[in-house]
Amino acid sequence: MKLSEQEAKNLLEKILRYSTADSAVIRLSGSDTYNLRFARNSISTNGYSDELTVNISSSFGKKSGSVSTNKFDEVSLKEAVRKSEEIARFSPENKEFMPPLPAQQYTAAANYYPETENLSTGARSEIVSNVINSSVTNNVVCAGYMEDLTNFEAVINSNGLFAFNKGTNSKLSSTIRTADGTGSGRFEKSYVNIADIKSAKLTDWVINRAKLSVEPPELKPGRYTVILEHSAASDMLSLCINYMGSRGADEGRSYFSKQGGGTLIGEQLADSRVNIYSDPSDIKAPSVPFSRDGEPRNKLVWFENGVLKNLHRGRYWAEKTGQPLTPRPSNIIMEGGTKSVDELIASTEYAVLVTRFWYIRSVDPKTMLLTGLTRDGVFEVKDGKITRPVKNFRFNESPMNILKNISELGAAEKAVGSETDDFPIHVPAMKVENFNFSSLSDAI
Repeated sequence: MKLSEQEAKNLLEKILRYSTADSAVIRLSGSDTYNLRFARNSISTNGYSDELTVNISSSFGKKSGSVSTNKFDEVSLKEAVRKSEEIARFSPENKEFMPPLPAQQYTAAANYYPETENLSTGARSEIVSNVINSSVTNNVVCAGYMEDLTNFEAVINSNGLFAFNKGTNSKLSSTIRTADGTGSGRFEKSYVNIADIKSAKLTDWVINRAKLSVEPPELKPGRYTVILEHSAASDMLSLCINYMGSRGADEGRSYFSKQGGGTLIGEQLADSRVNIYSDPSDIKAPSVPFSRDGEPRNKLVWFENGVLKNLHRGRYWAEKTGQPLTPRPSNIIMEGGTKSVDELIASTEYAVLVTRFWYIRSVDPKTMLLTGLTRDGVFEVKDGKITRPVKNFRFNESPMNILKNISELGAAEKAVGSETDDFPIHVPAMKVENFNFSSLSDAI
């Protein structure tokens, strides 16, 4: 369900008036979502949902309680407030409790497009039909999901803060397999502007990859030069950022901890071409300019010319350590070069081309060692050309090793990885040296 900024504010102010707690933070969110599911080259489901939810957090001193509800009659709202207060009274003190923020200023958001909000059923069907028709023509089998939504987030608290953001998002994903099921390709794209989804172009690319991936021979595991396409690169970058917490580094529990105490901020940790920042207002990967508690998110540099510039630090830890507040980012943008993936391939003597990763898990948080699988197309590159598919691998690698061992960056684009979901990320394809494939995988 969509509410205007004024409607959201009026509702939140009404709920806040019911509060008798020392302090309160109330979050309101709503969405209208349309979706199409397709499988075996035909549309299977046409769906719509609307949601409206409020979360009420009440505090007495450092004791807090929280209740969520989707019932908005006066009786239900008053009951939700009272339940949150009751839970708070019987809860233990939170030693790291932070009082509600005062009123804040926010950067202008860029995550709303009326074209996405006003997308017609016919236009939605046409986008999916491009995938299906191309699959039928090429004798391959597609399955996938399209979703477009309009949502809003609003926050109010007892200390005068109010924040509101309206956004849109469109997402299209499809797995395409050869008729015999032995070759597979996949794409997933997510944009705030529906016009950025080029379903016909994406489908042609994936069909080609699926046909190329049939009957892959084994390539011996080991360390290789790899070309990571945008989906694979986005997983590595987003997981790296997840590990960049200041508290863990300060306490000696992190890759970013300095031996003997302190952190690695200010040190050269990555290739000099690595420049990474977050900025909710950047149109390349726009996001919500505030956190759940209304904390502003402004532009912040994480790596500059390979030098670590910041670690994310919440309010409690910032106050305890006397360091600047650096909120966890709501988007990530990494600068790239100018070459397409095809141009990276053309300039490569020998490498393994990785389309995407799958099922990535942590092995050692201290060293940031990850393991996972390749999926939906792995190829051997020789003398500037894809020469053959190869069997899938399991990898054991650290995102920081990847950022250290970059030999070339391709053009950056908005990407979605298997672990990034809808987290906005703009990342280049990467040519990386000494990537560790630890074993073979029978996955397709």
